[in-house]
Order: sequence, then C-alpha cells, then structure tokens
Amino acid sequence: MPKSIIKNALVIDPEQKIEQKLDLLVEDGRVTRLSDALATETGRRAEVYDASGLWLMPGVIDMHVHAREPGMERYEDLLSAARAAAAGGVTSILAMPNTSPAVDNPALLRKLQRRAAGAAVNIYFSAAITKGRRGLALTCLKALKKAGALAFTDDGSCVADQDLLCAALKAAARLKIPVLEHPEALNITGDGVMHDCPRARALRLPGIRREAEVFMVLRDLLLAGAAGGPIHLQHLSCLESVSALKTARKAGIAATAETCPHYFTLTCDDIKGGNADFKMKPPLREPKDRAAVRKGLADGTIDVIASDHAPHPAAGKAAGFLKAPFGVIGLETLVPLTLTELVHKRVISKAGMVRLLSSNPARILNLKNKGALKAGMDADLTLIDPFAEYTVRPRFYSKSSNSPFIGARLKGRAAAAMVGGRFVYRGIGDGS
Repeated sequence: MPKSIIKNALVIDPEQKIEQKLDLLVEDGRVTRLSDALATETGRRAEVYDASGLWLMPGVIDMHVHAREPGMERYEDLLSAARAAAAGGVTSILAMPNTSPAVDNPALLRKLQRRAAGAAVNIYFSAAITKGRRGLALTCLKALKKAGALAFTDDGSCVADQDLLCAALKAAARLKIPVLEHPEALNITGDGVMHDCPRARALRLPGIRREAEVFMVLRDLLLAGAAGGPIHLQHLSCLESVSALKTARKAGIAATAETCPHYFTLTCDDIKGGNADFKMKPPLREPKDRAAVRKGLADGTIDVIASDHAPHPAAGKAAGFLKAPFGVIGLETLVPLTLTELVHKRVISKAGMVRLLSSNPARILNLKNKGALKAGMDADLTLIDPFAEYTVRPRFYSKSSNSPFIGARLKGRAAAAMVGGRFVYRGIGDGS
C-alpha cells in the first residue's frame, strides 16, 4: 500500500489536544506521524495531498444508519449507503438491524459482513435485542457479539418489556457491548405523525405528545441504574429528555446519548404544508427543545451526533404526511449541518465537533483504533472545507432523496475522505 502525506491541514484531535497546522504521514493504512513539516525524503514514492485551507480530523463515525439491506435494497443497500457516507466525509457506519428479515442471528450477520467487505467505508453492524424485533424473547446476544455485532438494538421499536430490557442490559454489561435504545412509548404515539403543537393543529394533523419520548427516557435511565449496565439513548429531541439524562449522570447512572442534525436545526414550525420529507421519528419539536438539544451538545450531556439515515422512496413520501413513512436521509448532510448550525454559530468548538462525530462514537462502540490521529491508529480521515458554501440539491449518492434540507444553503462540507489509508472520496466542487 503506498504512502500518503497530507500537508498543510489544520489538524484537530482533542484526544491529543491538537489544533494546529501540521503534516500527516500515512503508511500501510495507519497514521505514522504528525509533524509541522515532514522532511522531503519522507515524501519519496508517496502521494502528496495539499490540504491548505482544510481541516483534518479523525474519520467521522455515524453510529445510526439504516442501510436497508436485506429486504429493502430498492431504497438503499450496503454499498450505496457506503458511497453516500464517503461523499459526506463519513468513514465508518453502524447499520441498524430493522431490516427484512431482522438481523437477529449470527448467520445473517456474517452474510452481511461478507457483502460489506467491498464497501467504500467501514460498515459495522448492530444486532437485534429481541428475536424478530418483536419484543418477546431475547436473541442469543453472546453468539451475536462473537459473530461481530458491535451493539444491540431494536431500533425502530422500543423494548417495551422492562424485564427483557433489564436482562439485555445485564447481559450486554457482561459482554462489554452497548445497548442502543429507541425511547418511544407507542401507546402514547398512537396515530400521531408530527409533534403535538399549534402547527399540527393548523395543518390538521394528529400530534405526537412529547411524553412518548420522555416517559421512555426516564424508564430506560432507571432500568440502566438498576441493571448496572450502560445504555445509549438514540435520537433525543426533547428538552425534558436532555434534562433527565443530565440528572441521571449526576446520580452515577452509566448512560450516553445521541441526537441528529434535524433536531438541532429544525422545529415543527418549519414543516411546509404536506411535505413528508419533514416527517421523522421522533418528530421535529419546538424552539425550546431545539435550544435544549444545542445546549446538551455544547455542555457534553449529549455525546454523539448521528444521522439516523433512513431512506424511503419518493412515491412513499409523496403519499402525504398522514400516510408517508417516517424518516429522512442524512449521511451526506451530517457534517455540513454540524458545521453550519453548530461550529460556525459557535455553539460548539472544532474540538467539540470531533468529539461528537468521531471520538465519542469510537469510545461507545469500542473501536480502539479509531477516533484519534495517534501513531498506529487506523488512517481513517475526514478532510473538511469549512467555508465552502453550497445549496443542497436532490442529487444524492444515496438511492433516496427524502431530505428536509433540499434547497438549504449550507457552509462547510467534506473535501475528502480516507479509509484505511486510501482515498474513497475527493470533493467535486461547491455544487452551486
């Protein structure tokens, strides 16, 4: 494998407390050295990438992606999701198991791993907590971990049976693997399609009360405390959820959490008529919730920004807000929205961005060789053009285009991505 030198980048690595202009040497798929000026002889027989004006960070890890394979490959598959990830500067993704059939057995998990072997980025897999994700009986968690699962989740569904979830948390703690919980009380959600607010009533759409999320967040945190095993709360969207997590941590409960760009960018007031590209679960909330999510990101209460990339066909979204499926794509806008809404608006620092997009996901998923730029770490790198302005167009690397950000003007995007020492994406201009 050839050597690569990335020169003149602003290197951002909070693990090493680095934020300065440096050169980086890559050999045999790993980071070899950081230097303020790599010697000329080092560059012989090496590919040189001039990163002047760019930021260089450890590769972005998106730990919440619906790649839709198996069963729904028309909307996305592992390889197309990987291409979309690379174009967004994402070098590793964690695929969710709510496929058809669900990823609930080692044989299927191994089959998917073989399929993912030729992908542009690292594809890791989570496995279902319960058989068929039906919430009735636990899967063989030990065998699934042995087969390569990095996490357990019934994402798309909450594990409603508290005894089952408690047993899963205890088993996962023994296996040293995280449980990712989708906090939603379906009996409260009912037939709701957007947040219960004046905007929902103006659009004559049934609302989803915030208690659908908050009640389950409270329950999950209490169960984690009782079980003594860590829990990771997915896609937090409510002020009360963020507050509960902060309080639980102060009480010593081992819990982490993620949110998504749509929750720190949009509110229910942004929903335009019947445009179902704004329909997701949990739904877009109120300005006070958006403010709480941003504060939670800034003060470290929320550990991770993930896309919750959920592709759907145009025909499904065209069915209207009542009938359309929940979910939006996000792999290609994850980094640009983080830059536009958080970094450039000084909600978080550059180092904070790296923690939320790379270091913390690597820690939670036990990816020991990722999330930092230390010598010997995997050469998974994201290069960012922080001031490139572009308009989001309905031309995505994903097979689907159900994004609420089409037409948005964003500032900052991925310029290139490297996985295992090989460039898997190089920028294609500002897209204007």
